[in-house]
Parts: sequence; structure tokens; C-alpha cells
Amino acid sequence: MKNASLFSLKRRQRGIWILFIPLTLLGTMVVGGQPGWAQSIPTEVAPPPSNTPPASSETAVSVAKSVRLGDDRYAQADYKGAVEAYTQALAVYKLNAYALYNRANAYRQLEDYESAIADYNLSLQIDPNNLFAHLYRGISLFDNKQPAAAISDFSKVIEQNPQHALAFQKRGESHLAKGDPGAAIPDLRKAAALYEQEGKFRKQSQVLELIKQASSAKSKSKK
Repeated sequence: MKNASLFSLKRRQRGIWILFIPLTLLGTMVVGGQPGWAQSIPTEVAPPPSNTPPASSETAVSVAKSVRLGDDRYAQADYKGAVEAYTQALAVYKLNAYALYNRANAYRQLEDYESAIADYNLSLQIDPNNLFAHLYRGISLFDNKQPAAAISDFSKVIEQNPQHALAFQKRGESHLAKGDPGAAIPDLRKAAALYEQEGKFRKQSQVLELIKQASSAKSKSKK
């Protein structure tokens, strides 16, 4: 009888662990995508952080449902609804990096940059290798009139991915906003060249206009 009870306990524990694994992976996936769309999941997943999981299988399922609801609302451009759903998940499991990251994206879409930055900060404490969190935190900092702080995030992305056109563009824009057109021009030229390679000629045209602005500002600063 004692062995039967022990076997039953192990089965229950194993069931809870199996339910917890998807949630933990969900909380630590490195995610990304284009603004305006719930972020896609790449093929490589970071290992789960060592934090406290939800207390029960029922709680794990509840968190997962709230996260899925947030994703659905985000995909429908219901950003306020997405914030509410991710907040429900985080009320139960506050170390869910995925929910923090995507709530930050929803806040960014609502132009609540302070809240977005705060969530990106927490997400990156759990998963510091999420380059999309660095990218979009940088964009949020830039939009919140903090170009100097934004440069650090864009540099982090470029360090890991030297072919990231948007990171070069936004870092160039940040240098320009900071009053340093000389530093802006090389970044903008790199972005323009990368966009041309990718066949994104509209974006290339936009960056070429920024280069003209930076060149004009640089010329004026020499007078």
C-alpha cells in the first residue's frame, strides 16, 4: 500500500511537471516580429530560467490561457485587451518573460512608452538574450525622447546581428536626435545598403532622406 501511494504521488508530480514545461518555455522564448503583430517564435528556444513555477497544474493552465488570450487580442490590434490578458497571467506568474515582453509590445502600440520600457526591463532581467526586447526597448526609448539610452540597445542588437538594417537605421536616427549627425551618417548609410540588399526600396528611400538631413545638419555645424 505504501508503494502504491508513493507511485500515485510520483504520477501526480510528473503530471504537474509536464504541464509546467510548456509554460516555462512560453515564459522564456526569444520572440520577435514586425510591429503591429503578435511576435513570432524562432526555432531556437532559450533554456528556462531558475525561478519559481506556478503552484499547481490548474494555475499553469490558467496562466497559459491568459497568455493565449493576450496573443489573440494583440493579433486583432486590441492592445488594451492584450494588456489586460497579459496582466492576468503576470498576476499569477510574475516571472513570465513572454507575457512581460508582449505586454511591453502592447504598451508600445498604445504609446505608453514608460510602461513599455518597464516591462522590457523586467523581461530582459529574465531573458537577457532576447534581442527583439532590446530592439523594441530601444525604439520605445527613442519615441520617449531618450535617444542616448536607445543607442545602447541598438548597439546590442547590431553586435549580435551586424546585418540588422532596422537597428542601424534607428541607431542613426538616435545619433541624429542627440545632435551628432557625424555619427548618424555611417549608420544610416549601412541601413540603406542593407535595405537595398533585401529589396526593401521604400525603406531605403526613407533612409536616404535621413542621410540628406544628417549631411545638412553636419554642414551647418561646421559653419
